[in-house]
Parts: sequence; structure tokens; C-alpha cells
Amino acid sequence: MSLLENPSTFPIEGAPMDKENTKQPKSETTADGATEAKSVQDQVLDAIKRSQEATLQVVGTWSEQVSKMVHNLPELPKLPIPEALSKQSELSDQFFEFAQSLIKSQQEFAKKLGDALAHHEKTDS
Repeated sequence: MSLLENPSTFPIEGAPMDKENTKQPKSETTADGATEAKSVQDQVLDAIKRSQEATLQVVGTWSEQVSKMVHNLPELPKLPIPEALSKQSELSDQFFEFAQSLIKSQQEFAKKLGDALAHHEKTDS
């Protein structure tokens, strides 16, 4: 019997499915989900790192080529550099410290939210 021939197993929004088709032991589901999530996260981080390495290589090569060409140009008048631009490393550190604080705050919130939802499941059973 196909899925379409047996409407009790057809997934319709808001309609319950057969319990035998939807229930899995929570520990097995959680472990499989955590393993799958970790695998996806590792792949995303690896792709980001490769992209960053490629960008650094391109920018380094471009910068080297431009500096070779600049030596052949007449000297240009010096422009004043704003103070903020000369402290780009400090600004970068400040930005990432903020980002880390924000992520830590979101992580704590997600844990508390998960605890609240898990507590709710236990009281209904």
C-alpha cells in the first residue's frame, strides 16, 4: 500500500500521523541529529576557511602587483589619514569582542529556552 492509498500516514499540516511512523527513541534521534548538525557545521566552517585563505592569497598577490606598479608612478601628495583608520587592528578587536559577547548571550538564551521547553515536555507526560 502506498502513502497516498493510506491517508492515515499522509502528512497533512495539523493532522496527526500514525505514532509508529513518527516516534523514535529520543536519545537515538537526538544523537543522530547532533551528529548530523556537527557534520554540517564542520563543512560550513571548512568552506569558510578555504574561502578566507583564497581571499588572502588573491589580496596578497594583488597588493604585491600594485606596489610594483606604484614605484613607477610620480609621487602623489600625502593625504591625511583619519585617526580611526590608523587603528584598524584595534577596531577589529573591538568588533570581534562585541560579536563574541553577543554570541555568548545568544548561547545562554538558547540553553535556557531549551531547558524551559524540556521542562514543559516532562510535565505533560
